[in-house]
Amino acid sequence: MIAAVTWIPRGVAASTPTKYEYSKAEQEFLERVAHADGNGQLDGAAEEEHDGADDEEGEWEDVDQDNGEEDGEIVLPKVDLASLPADLRMDEYSDDDGEDGKDVGKMLVGKDAEMNVDGDDEEHQDDAVTDTDRQDKGDRDHDSDSDVDDDDLSDIPDTREYMPLDVQGLQSLGIGGSNGGNDAYTFEDLKNMTDNDVYDEDLEEDEEDEDYLDDVRIRYGDALVVVAKTEEDFASLEINIFDTEASNLYVHHDIPLPSFPLCLALGNVISGPSNSTTTGNFCAVGSFETGIEIWNLDVMNALEPSLVLGGMDTRGLEENWMRMQANSLADNSHTGSQKKKKKKKGKLTSASNGLREGSHTDAVMGLSWNTIHRQVLASGSADGTVKLWDVTHTTSGGDAGDYVRPSATLTHHSDKVQSLAWHPSEGTLLATGGYDRKVCLVDARSAVTSANAGSVKKVKLLADCEAMAWDPHSQHYLTVASEDGVVQCWDVRKFDDPVWSMVAHEYGGVSDICYNPQVPGMLLTCSIDKTVALWDTQHAPTPQSCGTKDMNVGKLYSVSCYPSSPWLMACGGSGNELAIWDMEEEDAIQNRFAPRVSLDGAVPSSKNDGIEPDFEAIMASGDNDATAKALEGMNKSKKKKGKKKKVHKRS
Repeated sequence: MIAAVTWIPRGVAASTPTKYEYSKAEQEFLERVAHADGNGQLDGAAEEEHDGADDEEGEWEDVDQDNGEEDGEIVLPKVDLASLPADLRMDEYSDDDGEDGKDVGKMLVGKDAEMNVDGDDEEHQDDAVTDTDRQDKGDRDHDSDSDVDDDDLSDIPDTREYMPLDVQGLQSLGIGGSNGGNDAYTFEDLKNMTDNDVYDEDLEEDEEDEDYLDDVRIRYGDALVVVAKTEEDFASLEINIFDTEASNLYVHHDIPLPSFPLCLALGNVISGPSNSTTTGNFCAVGSFETGIEIWNLDVMNALEPSLVLGGMDTRGLEENWMRMQANSLADNSHTGSQKKKKKKKGKLTSASNGLREGSHTDAVMGLSWNTIHRQVLASGSADGTVKLWDVTHTTSGGDAGDYVRPSATLTHHSDKVQSLAWHPSEGTLLATGGYDRKVCLVDARSAVTSANAGSVKKVKLLADCEAMAWDPHSQHYLTVASEDGVVQCWDVRKFDDPVWSMVAHEYGGVSDICYNPQVPGMLLTCSIDKTVALWDTQHAPTPQSCGTKDMNVGKLYSVSCYPSSPWLMACGGSGNELAIWDMEEEDAIQNRFAPRVSLDGAVPSSKNDGIEPDFEAIMASGDNDATAKALEGMNKSKKKKGKKKKVHKRS
């Protein structure tokens, strides 16, 4: 099953991903484990000592000591070879035909004679033919021996001459550089040319490195799409490449996950060593676990995430495990200490037996990475809370170690929080939706609770919220899809009645929605009816359907548009396969939407675009009515925009 799909914008991923490099602590840890395994003390020796201790305690008696057993070894009795039959004395076996062979031959001939009593005449004729054949064969063998003697060339001298490499002649032809130049051939070069073993080995290693780099290199025409995938009991994060030139789709590399993933969010900055900031190509993964894992997608064969937000408190587990391994090695050097053997059977337990401070207490169902304040990540959980994380700020917890605490916890929902979305240009405006059938607009500057209703605006839905998205071309529009298949759009400057509402999928509801960031007015929806629907939201008063497409990958749970190309879309679902739809060859789609995309890649201004107020400046006052004032300011800007349009039409 594919739970989530998202594209990586062009130029974000490293052109050549790197391999995972072990830290110094990890290297020491692996060396200890390898040393312990090499001594064979962890498994076999320990079991033998344990068995020996049991023997001493139980007073077992050795009943086979008289049969030559010493220290557990069985001594076999020696056998006199002369006492064996002749056919078993293999050391005396000879390939030559001896008397035994003659006897066997006579016995076989005798048997044949008894069986062919009535065919004596035929035997005489056969004997005559056999004699003639023997004579012919002898002649042929003699001729072949003569031929072998004639082909023996050992006595013929080798008249070939060795021709040395004419370096000056090559240089006169412009090969190997000019005389006296830095690029001319040297004796070192000649030695490398004649020493085939060393030269070929180095060349082969270089070719292998070049082949590897060529296989993992990401080219300009490659479009990267990240897939959260679950197959039976195995969960992984797959980084797929779609070759836009050849239309090939393949898995570049994958990352094993400890739990079934539910949602993804892309970012490019996290906390580094010593509370520094590290930039890269990162992906946050929410799953059925309480923690949020952030992986570096530019690292292949990664063993652990770059950062974990919340989750189980696992501090001290590695140290406890190493301490127990050291104790087991020390125990194996002694014999018969029952007290020490009981230590070996101890269980690994966390020091706190609980969650990290500030962690979610249930599955993480939604994630959204802020594109303005790139260090801020919002998460929604089945525990009914929304948490804001500063992924670049690590708090020292003393004995608890260094970890990231949430910057704020929002509790304005009364049920599971399914989806979140930061405003694309106003970094403090967060939209959330949950199973309490509410869509909320939150001022993220204040850590609000359910009692502080002044900073939260809410609207009711008729069914559970499944997905939401901001219109990137008309950024005051928020679109929400619900479980009953209805898609509604609100103007957040008023945020009361929806601007438009439609039934996108009659069967199965809407599982995900996505706006095309390069094509104004293009909205895509997917459903468990296995289809993707295309809508034109610029058609008044309600969006117009532009067709549906069965993607043939089962029920669909996620859909995403490629931000670096206007005509690529990816989706996935229960079929466990990723589907790519290239809309460039769809004539109906091109006729409707192609004129809205400029040739230089810039998106033409939409009829709803305009200057919007600065949310951050309005909310900086810190009062509870900041959101209301911001929305009121957006409403005023809309009226001014309408007046400007009228003047433009008169001219």
